[in-house]
Amino acid sequence: MDLTTTLFLATDGLTNGAVYTLVGLSLVLVYTTTRVVNIAQGEYVTFGALTLASFIEGTLAPVVYVVGAGGAACLLLDLLRARADGRSPLRPLATYGAAGAVLAALAALAWRVPSPALQMLAALALVAALGPIVYRLTVEPNPGNSTVVLVIIGVGVSMIMHPLALLLWGADPRPVPPISEARLELAGVDVAAQSLFIMAFSLLAALALYLFFRCTLTGKALRAASVNREGAQYCGIPVVMAGRLSYFLAAALSGASGMLLAPLVTAHYEMGFVVGLKGFVGAAMGGLVNYPLSVAGVFIVGVLESFASFLSSSYRDALVFAMVIPILLWRNSRAGADLDEH
Repeated sequence: MDLTTTLFLATDGLTNGAVYTLVGLSLVLVYTTTRVVNIAQGEYVTFGALTLASFIEGTLAPVVYVVGAGGAACLLLDLLRARADGRSPLRPLATYGAAGAVLAALAALAWRVPSPALQMLAALALVAALGPIVYRLTVEPNPGNSTVVLVIIGVGVSMIMHPLALLLWGADPRPVPPISEARLELAGVDVAAQSLFIMAFSLLAALALYLFFRCTLTGKALRAASVNREGAQYCGIPVVMAGRLSYFLAAALSGASGMLLAPLVTAHYEMGFVVGLKGFVGAAMGGLVNYPLSVAGVFIVGVLESFASFLSSSYRDALVFAMVIPILLWRNSRAGADLDEH
């Protein structure tokens, strides 16, 4: 393997790792705030890519109907809760009405106005709205469920969203143009500008999330809600909104990942499943709680996948998923060492 080939594979691996970074960050974000291992996170990648593809084709993205139906179901549940608690129904009506009006306006503009920036914004907003809807319908009714139950819920959501994407968009792949057609030559390796956009956005997102949880009051409140839900509630932290916000941000990150990845692989209903699993492998290196270590893990996964596909494409995915075993053994040994120290 010569130097040019090595640099090319490394660049390709870093691009893959940047895509997996956004999904890995989504998993860490959800787990650190709700203690839920959201197996369905990769499906938001699919919905982000296909929603953008629909707007680019000049059609109304069918996810609008999913968000509308899901939002109506959530509104009904919140109205029933407000009635049971003796609270006024005006607040949930106003909140859902305002959110629905904004999403409807964005979707209508993206459908009628051929602006790439507007189409990406509308697609991102619609996919991000799916996050709190899923949380409200699945996790929020009983957030005290055991980890096993919550994992099973995540698997169930994935099994619903995966065929739903096939039903809404069909099996045919859909092309999505890149942000820029430019190509650069770095150290003798031809690199697409789209790859650089993906890397830059992923690193900025990782830094923003790290600073958000470390330096802002809202981020600290989200962390407090995950550590001790009842204690946070007694301190005045709205733990219900914390869960919805974490799912909203996680869906937005994964949706952005799909929109950035689609120009490189085309948008299709199966694209998010494997991306989600590989993002989980990398995030597991940080124990689903450590942002810097999780980012390093997903980049390692991306580079390993690139070199493995060159050496033996048949075993590429097997080698990547096999990393879960040593990672879990290492995390378990570290946890045991920490217990021995205490």
